[in-house]
Amino acid sequence: MPDQFDSAKALQELLSEVLTKWPLYRVYAYTGKNCHSETYSNSKNRRFGLLPKQIRLFCGHKECGYETLWEISDAQVYFGSEFINRDSYTCRNCGKTTVNYCYIWQEREPNNIFVKVGQYPELEERVPDTLKQALDEDDLKLYKNALRMRNFNFGIAAVAYMRRVIENRMNGMLEILHEAAITHNAPAKLIARHKDMKEEKRFSVKVDYAGDLLPVSLRPSGKPNPMAVLHELASDGLHVKSDEECVGIFDACRRTFEYVFGKLRVETEDAKNFVKEMSLLTGKRTK
Repeated sequence: MPDQFDSAKALQELLSEVLTKWPLYRVYAYTGKNCHSETYSNSKNRRFGLLPKQIRLFCGHKECGYETLWEISDAQVYFGSEFINRDSYTCRNCGKTTVNYCYIWQEREPNNIFVKVGQYPELEERVPDTLKQALDEDDLKLYKNALRMRNFNFGIAAVAYMRRVIENRMNGMLEILHEAAITHNAPAKLIARHKDMKEEKRFSVKVDYAGDLLPVSLRPSGKPNPMAVLHELASDGLHVKSDEECVGIFDACRRTFEYVFGKLRVETEDAKNFVKEMSLLTGKRTK
């Protein structure tokens, strides 16, 4: 169901996400005349919308190397003046890098539409450094392929590539979660299943076990288990979903996968090293 907006500001916040994160050719439909404005010229009214004045993007320039604010010089877009509109944003920090967008923005009945049809430089396929260190060359290439398919709105292909990577790395994921579970004093019966689960062939069963291993601190009461999103990758219903629906599945699974293999892996190793250091320190004090 299309979103409804009553103000230009609310629409701009959503368009910021579309410009910076959405794949190409994905149609965003919405309703609400109050989010648009009009001006008068030669006794004729001209309706227009406002792009976000600023967006947040990663800047790869040597003076930046992190996420910065990017700004557009003129945010007004008059409807009907162009079929495909073109605009650019410039990094406010270095002032030297720009990102260019081509898009279609139209007022229609019953729904208005906004479609990003071009972007240069292309949408980032950046992989976190912690994840790069965890993947071998082949899996890293597959994962970058998944990101590229996602960015062109080929969600089904993106999910297929991601599932291949996760299947290849599932035992490694279980190893990380197993260590995290031990650190967080998980039940002994749960820990004891680890060896059998590593030999298990069924993807869905391994996903279930991975969810059980996830520390309670990462599974807030009343909230779904973050690992449960990986079930979508094993679902038979995946084959009847659209590319756009699969992009949503990919994004949810990506957050879980990158966290477990990236941040959680590092945190678990740090925790293990800390315990070792404390044990050595305690031993020295006892002597």
